[in-house]
Amino acid sequence: MKNAYKLLAPRPIVLITTVDRKGRINAAPMSWVTPVESEPPIVAFSTSYESDTYRNICETEEFVLNLVPESIKKQMYLCSKSLPRGVNELETAGLKWESSDVVKPPHVVECPVNLECKLDWMHKGPEYVVIAGKVVSAHASKDAIKKGMLDPEVVKPLLHVSGKTFVVGGRTTSL
Repeated sequence: MKNAYKLLAPRPIVLITTVDRKGRINAAPMSWVTPVESEPPIVAFSTSYESDTYRNICETEEFVLNLVPESIKKQMYLCSKSLPRGVNELETAGLKWESSDVVKPPHVVECPVNLECKLDWMHKGPEYVVIAGKVVSAHASKDAIKKGMLDPEVVKPLLHVSGKTFVVGGRTTSL
């Protein structure tokens, strides 16, 4: 079925930050993202071969996965615009960044969770590439964590349904 992927929704939106070998920052929103392993922690996402994200990771083998809260949905959308290579999407969108602890790409200040990653493996498909990174440093704002878990009622992560439709992750339920 052509649109089967739409049935696996909502998915978290992240901003993947990378730098090229010249140190120029790139930020791209992705919802094709998932944890792959817990120990060692590995996360993966899918992108196109034409993306600056793919090119930069091929050059530096590093990226930062930044969890997008509802409060920056408009800025996240601005980061999805096609801009010339080397243009800093974070600056264009009015977002702040800080140096990461271990990797060269910065993390997004407005994002309550940042996972610094080093390339672990790539799977090259015909029109896409799945990129997996080992988490080498993780950050979460103080109020983002409750009882050792992400607190979605505080973080309000933006979850992608399809196109410009999102769910805000602010309600929890337990068994």
